[in-house]
Amino acid sequence: MSSSQSANQGLLNEMIMLIPNFLKMLYRLMGDKRVSKKEKALLGLVIAYVLNPFDFLPDLVPFLGQADDLFLLALVLNNLLSSVDQTILEEHWSGRGRILAFTQKSLSAAVDLIPGGMASKLRRLSRFK
Repeated sequence: MSSSQSANQGLLNEMIMLIPNFLKMLYRLMGDKRVSKKEKALLGLVIAYVLNPFDFLPDLVPFLGQADDLFLLALVLNNLLSSVDQTILEEHWSGRGRILAFTQKSLSAAVDLIPGGMASKLRRLSRFK
């Protein structure tokens, strides 16, 4: 494992600990009138995916099982930033720090660790429109 991958794995470990905060934010966004119904449908699908222990990479597989969940969360949040004002996302974020920074860090760290085919499937799922 290269030093870049090792650093990304450490960052990803930190981000995985934030999955409950990401889920709480998505749940709150589903109740926000400023978020479109189409976006809310996507948020509901993502919440169901993350809570399902048997997804593309089952959560029973330590670390990688949560890495795909985090990657999908980050992709969806990244897409949301194009249709929902960042301040709305920040209002619903209960974690420390700025949500945009966490999203960008999560995406870059997960891309190096998730198999390419898996990343492509998750990208398609995140663009449900």
